[in-house]
Amino acid sequence: MNGTYKENRMNSQRPAARRQTVNMRNVYVASFFAAAALLLVLSMFLFFNVSEIKIEGVTLYEQDQILGVGGVSTGQNLVRTNTDIVEKRLKDTLVYLDDVKVTKKFPSTLVITCTEAEKAADIEYKNSYYVLSASGKILETKNPAPTGDIPVIKGFELKSLSQGDKLASEDSFKADILKELLNDLHDLKFKNIDSIDLTTRSDIKLMYDGRLEIKLGSSVDMEYKLTYLKAVIDESITDDYEGTLIYNGADSGISAIPKSQDESSKPDDTSSAKPDDSSSAVSTDTNIDDGNTWNNGDAWTGDDTQGYDDNTWDNTDTADNNGGTYDNGTADWGYDNGGDQGYTDNGYVDDQGYTGW
Repeated sequence: MNGTYKENRMNSQRPAARRQTVNMRNVYVASFFAAAALLLVLSMFLFFNVSEIKIEGVTLYEQDQILGVGGVSTGQNLVRTNTDIVEKRLKDTLVYLDDVKVTKKFPSTLVITCTEAEKAADIEYKNSYYVLSASGKILETKNPAPTGDIPVIKGFELKSLSQGDKLASEDSFKADILKELLNDLHDLKFKNIDSIDLTTRSDIKLMYDGRLEIKLGSSVDMEYKLTYLKAVIDESITDDYEGTLIYNGADSGISAIPKSQDESSKPDDTSSAKPDDSSSAVSTDTNIDDGNTWNNGDAWTGDDTQGYDDNTWDNTDTADNNGGTYDNGTADWGYDNGGDQGYTDNGYVDDQGYTGW
């Protein structure tokens, strides 16, 4: 009986002990959260105040401008600083900042890292010039003259005309084409582009170094076309060569047409080029694409892909082997069976020019 009594007493004491343990645990948890809340309050008002602000990547604005527009200063609390708001203020107000990243470095440093806008092109519109950044933002408006050293965009109808606006056109496709084209030129380090004509989207034209008109065609496979053209210019075009480069297609190569000496004369060569060719120049006597050559004896050798049928000319005024007219000529260049620019029985005087047209 004594044993039963003791057991009953012990069992009655156990719930009380459990309740005491639970209460102590709750006290500890509550104390922890109270301490955390106190620490948070102190950190927001007393601790972690900004003692240093680092500004990186800025050359166009003064430090005071960055701090004033961003709304930050030493002494403010680092924890309570809203970095998203600071970034937005800077990007929206300072047009020459393309990107801004604000980071906290505890206990007391704020870092503002900026990426400045890069002038990529001048858009010619209504007798004024609008400076466009590489990211597609209008940096400057209504300039009376182009900036220089960056391409001038022609045939582009601007829709947004205010400083800081994103690039937009009445023809939305043109905006996408222009951004892609400028990015490709930048990535390929394709320099010395004077102008870009987007008047007709299917007939994009570039002017290179004031001496080469590049007919790119449509915007399809634009990166490939530009890579191809750059290789030809770098490897196969002499520095004094003037004329037109026409992209004919991946299989047909690039035609190089020398600049005519006068308006009435026919271009004295139709050449094609491929970037992996070993030739060092496109001149009046070299066809790079298919191996055909105007040699020193004025003979056109190689295949007949250009429509010349392996005809040979010497330095006399004799006609060609077919009777004087090239009836298989390339229509693109006007070899039209004796038309206004057809080749007749008048011979070729030398390998630099044609007479008797």
